[in-house]
Amino acid sequence: MDITIKPVFSFSLNYKVFEKLVTCGKYDGIHSCLTVVTNADKILIHTPHKRYGLQNSKLSVSEIKNDIAMLNMNFSIRALIAGKLKKDDERDVLVIGSASHFLVYHVDENYNLFQRDFHEGVRTVLIGSFSYFSGYTLIVGGNAVIKGFDSHGNEILWLITAGGVNCLLLMDVNKDGQNELIVGTDDGCIKIYKKDTLLHEFTEGNEVQNLMMINQNQFMYSVKNGTIGVFDESVRLWRIKSKTRVTAMVMYDILGCENKQIIVSWKSGKIDVRDCRTGDVLIKMKLNDFVCGIACNDYRGIGVLDLVIVTADGEIRGYTTPTVNLLNLHNLADEEMNGLLSQKQKLLLELKHYENNIKFNKEILSSNDSQLVQSVPDDVGVIPSNTRLQIGISTSYDSSDMNIDITVSTNNATTIRAVLIFADQLFKEETLIAHLTKDVSRILIPLKTVKDNAQDIHIKAFVGYPTSVQFHVFELTRQLPKFAMYTIPHSLTGSPKSIAYINGLSSEKTPGESFVEFRITERLKRICIWINQNFLLPSDIEYMTSSDSDATELKLNLISLRTGKNVCLHFNNDGKTRFYTEDIGLAGDLIQSLVQFMNIENMNASAYFPSVYSEIRDLFSKLQGLQETEKQINSEIIDNINQVKSHLIRAEDARYYNGDHVIKYHNEMMNTNEDLVKNYKIRLVNTGEVQLALKRIHNILYSASKLRVGTYAASIITKFKDALKANNIEAVLRIIELGET
Repeated sequence: MDITIKPVFSFSLNYKVFEKLVTCGKYDGIHSCLTVVTNADKILIHTPHKRYGLQNSKLSVSEIKNDIAMLNMNFSIRALIAGKLKKDDERDVLVIGSASHFLVYHVDENYNLFQRDFHEGVRTVLIGSFSYFSGYTLIVGGNAVIKGFDSHGNEILWLITAGGVNCLLLMDVNKDGQNELIVGTDDGCIKIYKKDTLLHEFTEGNEVQNLMMINQNQFMYSVKNGTIGVFDESVRLWRIKSKTRVTAMVMYDILGCENKQIIVSWKSGKIDVRDCRTGDVLIKMKLNDFVCGIACNDYRGIGVLDLVIVTADGEIRGYTTPTVNLLNLHNLADEEMNGLLSQKQKLLLELKHYENNIKFNKEILSSNDSQLVQSVPDDVGVIPSNTRLQIGISTSYDSSDMNIDITVSTNNATTIRAVLIFADQLFKEETLIAHLTKDVSRILIPLKTVKDNAQDIHIKAFVGYPTSVQFHVFELTRQLPKFAMYTIPHSLTGSPKSIAYINGLSSEKTPGESFVEFRITERLKRICIWINQNFLLPSDIEYMTSSDSDATELKLNLISLRTGKNVCLHFNNDGKTRFYTEDIGLAGDLIQSLVQFMNIENMNASAYFPSVYSEIRDLFSKLQGLQETEKQINSEIIDNINQVKSHLIRAEDARYYNGDHVIKYHNEMMNTNEDLVKNYKIRLVNTGEVQLALKRIHNILYSASKLRVGTYAASIITKFKDALKANNIEAVLRIIELGET
C-alpha cells in the first residue's frame, strides 16, 4: 500500500517567498523563528511563541498576525543565514547579503553587529567552525572570491576561485578533527579547501547550486541541469539525473527508520525521500508550489526537531519523525515483484529477438545464399552475428575545420540509422543525437569541448538494414583525454614516434613570448607517458632506446583547435621545463595535470605573460575610474534625497500657509525624484561593471596561483591579498611573474 505522510502542522504566511532565502534561528537563544525574504526587500520573521524581544524591538509587528514581524531593507537581498557567531552568546544573529555589502543584524536587541562592504557581490553566506580559527567564522561567497570574518567583523580568510560562489558547506571531510570548506561554483566546480589550500577539485557538467552534509565525510550536491550525487571524500558514490532542478535538500528521518533520509525538493513541486546510500526513491510527495527552503528545528518548542518546508506561495508545512517505521508498512515486496515482472517481459522480448537473429544467421551460413537476407521479415531486425561497431576519435586541424572527430562505423554492409552520444560536460543538454536521413555504414561527428576536462563519452548506435523496422543497439564507452583540443599539426601515421622524430617536426607558427618556466626531476620517458595519456595525438610518443638515447630535450609543438594558436611544451633533460602559451589558464591546467601525474607536492615557477600584465593594468585603471564614478553618483543621490525632503517640507508648509505653491513644490519634488531614479539606475550599471572587473582580476590571480604547487600556491594567495589591499599593481605583477614580491 502507498504511504501518505501528513504534516503535524500547516499554515500560510500569505506572503510570497523567494527561493534559497529561507533560514531559521533562535534569536533569543530559546525559541525557533522562521525567517524568509518576501516582496519589496522585506524580511519576514515568524515566531509561534510570544517573545519579549520581538514585542519591544523596533521591528514592525504585523497588525493582522502578532506572530509575524517585518524587517524593511532598502536594498535587494541576495543571501540570508541565521546562526551563532559568538561562542559566549547563545542567541543567533541574522546575516543579510546584498550586491554591494553584507549586514550582521542582532534581531533580539535590534542593532547592527557590524556591516562590511563586499564589492564582488554577495552570493551566499555561511556560519560555522572552520579550520583552526577560534570561535565561529562568517564565510561570504561572491563573484570569484571567498572571504571569512570573525565575530568582530575582522577579515581572517581570503580565497579566490575561478567562478562565482553559489553554495558553501563546512564539514570534516578528511577526518582530521577540523572542518574543511566545500565550495560550489557557477562554472561547474566543487572545491574542497583546507584553510587556504585546495585539497580536491571535481568538475560537473553545469552550475553547482546546492551542497549538503550527509554524514561525517559524505556530502551531497545538486547541479542546475537536474543532476544530484554524493561524494565520499573524493570518490563519487552515486549520481542521478532528473528533468528538473533541485530547489532545496536536507537530511531528516521522516520515515521513522532510525536513520536519516535525503529530502529533496524539485522545481516541479515534487519532493523525494531518498536512500542516502544508493539514491533510490523511497517515498514521493507533491505540493501545490515549489519549495523555496527546508529547515530542521524545534519549531513547536517541545524538544523535538521538526522538518519545516516553505513553498513559494508562503505555505508552511511541518513534519515530524513518526513513532513507527513507515518503511515497513510500505509494501516494498509488491513493488519489487512488479518491477521484476516488468523486467522479465522486456528480457523475454529481447531474448525472442536474439533467438530469431541466431536462427536466420544459421540459415544464411548453412545455405550461403546472400538473397536469404532480403527475405527476412522487417520486424525481426536480423543482422550478421559478426557485426561490430567501430569507434574512432581523432582531430582535424584544417584552417576551416578544427574539431575533434568521432567516427562511428560498422564492419559489414549493415547501416547506422541513429547515433546517441552522452557526455556529462560536452554538450549543453548533455546528449547529442545524430539521426540520419540516408543509409550509411559510417558517420563522422565533429565536436568541440568548452573546457579542458577528461570525460567519458557513452555512445549508442542503432544498427540494421535499410528496410529494418527494428534495430540492434550497440553501446560503447570511450574516454576523451583532458587536453584533447590540442594536437600536432602534422599528418602522422598511427605507429608510435620517437622523441627525435617529434623534435624534428617543424612548426608553422612561433611559440610566442608568453611562457611559464619551472623545474622537475623526471625522465623524458615518464613525460612521454603523461603526454600520451592527456593528449589526443595522431600517434603516441615513445622513448626509443635506439634513437633517443642521446636526446636531451623534448619539444612538442601543438595547435589549439579552439583558437588556432600555437602551444609549445619544451622539456629538458636537466629538469628545466617551459610551456609556451598566451593563455595563463591553460598553462596552469597543464602544470596541475603534470604535477599530479608526477606526484610533485611543492613547486615554484616563473612566468611571463605580457598580454595578461597589460590586461591587469587596464582592469585596475578601469576599476579606479568606476570607483570614482561611484563616489560621485553616491554624492548626487544624497543631494537628491535631501532635495526631495526639502521639497516635501516646503509643500507641507505651503499647504498650511499658501496653497498656491503646493503644486509647484510637488512638481519640483517629482522632478528631483526622477533624477534620483536615474542616478540609482546608473549606480546599478556601475556596480555591475565593478563586479565584472573584479571577477576578471580574481580569475587571472586564480590562474596565476595554479602555476605553483603546494606551499608556494598557498602563500601566493596571501601575497595577492596584501598587494590588492595596498592597491599595488606592480606588486601584483611581480607576484604573477616570480611568485613573490
